[in-house]
Amino acid sequence: MARKTRSSSGGGRGGLGVPKRIKAPGRIFTSKPVKIDFAGPDHRYARADLEIEGVFHGEASYEGRVFLNNPKADETTDKNLANGYAGSFNIFGHGGCLGDPGHCEVNDHKREAYDFRAPHPLTPAFKRVTITDALRAVAKTANEVTITVVPIIQAANELSDTNNVFRFESMKILTYNG
Repeated sequence: MARKTRSSSGGGRGGLGVPKRIKAPGRIFTSKPVKIDFAGPDHRYARADLEIEGVFHGEASYEGRVFLNNPKADETTDKNLANGYAGSFNIFGHGGCLGDPGHCEVNDHKREAYDFRAPHPLTPAFKRVTITDALRAVAKTANEVTITVVPIIQAANELSDTNNVFRFESMKILTYNG
């Protein structure tokens, strides 16, 4: 009797969708300079957050490391305040689209207000990173800040675009009075 074994290429799925554990960077994003007059040493705020809206998560899984005023940050940059490290967020990616054409397109625009079904699995994500300490450190010496996001890919398969993994719609800094 022949014994079935599972191949390293994914067995019955022909190798598609099998994640590979890798630690590699995707394309690094750096914003244009943003005025931070609202965060100067004379201003009192208890907390500052970076909000990232519309984060695409249909590709690889990754950690997004956020640095302030360090456009040269990369995957080797130490995560400390001296390097502008502000925090990170994680994305559990879907690993590319395995369905028919149109299957992975988010199309919730015709849903009614009281439709309680779960949203499409690829509805863009929202991420919030608390950046209070890093913003205060930058505001001591500068009135502008650049935001650099270094995506460190944790797992990907052959359907994932590992270069353009970090994509988003908008980003903003919010401060809260204590």
